[in-house]
Amino acid sequence: MPKSRIFSIKSRAIIEPLVEIIFTNPFLENRQRLNQQILGDTYTHPTPRQTLPDGAVGQSDNQIAMVQSCRELVDHARKKIIAQSITPEHPDYSLYEHLIYFLIYHDISQTLDRFILKCIENPNTNTEWKEFTELKAYYNFYLKPEGKNFPTLYSPSELSAFLFQIRRAFFNTQTTLAGSSPSIRQLRARIWDSIFTHNMRRYLRSLYHRMNDIYTLITGPSGSGKEIIARCIALSRFIPFDPHTKTFERNFMAAFFPVNLSALSPTLIESELFGHRRGAFTGALQDRAGYSESSGRYGTIFLDEIGDTDPKIQVKLLRVLQSREFQQLGNTKTLNFQGKVMAATNIDLVQAISKGHFREDLYYRLCADKIETPFLKDILSEIPGEIDTLVRFIALNIAGTEEVDELTEDTLKYIQEKLPHNYSWPGNFRELEQCVRNIMIHGNYLPHRIRNDTFIAISQSQQAFTDGAYSLNELLKTYVTQEYNRTPNMAEVGMRLKVDPRTIKKYLH
Repeated sequence: MPKSRIFSIKSRAIIEPLVEIIFTNPFLENRQRLNQQILGDTYTHPTPRQTLPDGAVGQSDNQIAMVQSCRELVDHARKKIIAQSITPEHPDYSLYEHLIYFLIYHDISQTLDRFILKCIENPNTNTEWKEFTELKAYYNFYLKPEGKNFPTLYSPSELSAFLFQIRRAFFNTQTTLAGSSPSIRQLRARIWDSIFTHNMRRYLRSLYHRMNDIYTLITGPSGSGKEIIARCIALSRFIPFDPHTKTFERNFMAAFFPVNLSALSPTLIESELFGHRRGAFTGALQDRAGYSESSGRYGTIFLDEIGDTDPKIQVKLLRVLQSREFQQLGNTKTLNFQGKVMAATNIDLVQAISKGHFREDLYYRLCADKIETPFLKDILSEIPGEIDTLVRFIALNIAGTEEVDELTEDTLKYIQEKLPHNYSWPGNFRELEQCVRNIMIHGNYLPHRIRNDTFIAISQSQQAFTDGAYSLNELLKTYVTQEYNRTPNMAEVGMRLKVDPRTIKKYLH
């Protein structure tokens, strides 16, 4: 045992949870418990992250305080390492090294945000990351003190790739999903696990270059943002960094390939996915590489509405997932697929399997990583004020910073005064977005599933209910009619209300 420690016993009470934060899902409650353990009485309850004028995500008060503590600890430790000629074999050195990674990440996080935004603005350009020089100088100062060639877990280029991925994952997840309800927080945490798995240590050791073999299935109601989730994961995957060119392997924005399977014929699906040779079918005027070829090792193919896929296409997809091989239309040459596959559906695939509409073996290939998107009505039931946040998020995206306040106010006022109380938003987030757009353009929004006369009737019914003017029989009739207008199918309404369809017919206006 060394005669002197790098860190005191008191310091280790802060350092150990600081190191643990590196490997903890930032969207889980355990992350906040670690923050509290580090900061004690100075901990503040987390609030929504503020976006800076240049688009970077600002740091919370808790983060600022932890980074400052970390900086003081590592500066003191560095001086001791040099003065006492401490080597990496010292039992405290691993803590020191991880603190450096924590400090570098937080010090360059907003620089990484700006680089992310630059990549988004120039998706067809593999932009040079000039700040690598800054990171390397930082790295050498702390981990190669006075030129000592200490062994480290990661080289500067490896560290750049990992930090860039972690920041992209946080940036994409934080800025793509609005809200703070339990369902949204759980969804963010689930996305993070899909990117890094629940064991970040294992991921950083060996899994980061193996995630292509893990396929992701996203389920949930129509309009609930399944493609947004897929895009968030796809754009957050690991991409190596080349220190010589100061570029990443590719611009992450060019690594997502969505295909709506229900919108294309089987031949066009095969052409999109696998490519074709000239003359392979009518209209194939030249050779074309499919997404399976052009996605490369760091690309992701997203198969939307996979539950509606033709059985013949299901067979070919299964072969690609099993063997990672495919053939172009009109070509017998076998090519290798190196990318990742994600799929989404709004139907119950287990039920589809029982009816013979979907292959069971394909389902089990896809379901290693499952994510379920919530209904908007469930999110709003958890935090009623959440609709204010969601409307503002949409208004900002479609109208910009200058108009966001007024459009948000107009939309919320219309929803409160004109739509039925506790309107269920059957179209989910997509419907809410169209509601904001309609109000911006026309000043009103009429849900397409509610006829105008029914819309007026429901509004009048709300007032009658508030005034206590209904008999019990009238209340049942009104409620059943409202539910039927949401889903004009007596059997389905009966199932939802847990009564016989004949009872629905009895009370239907």
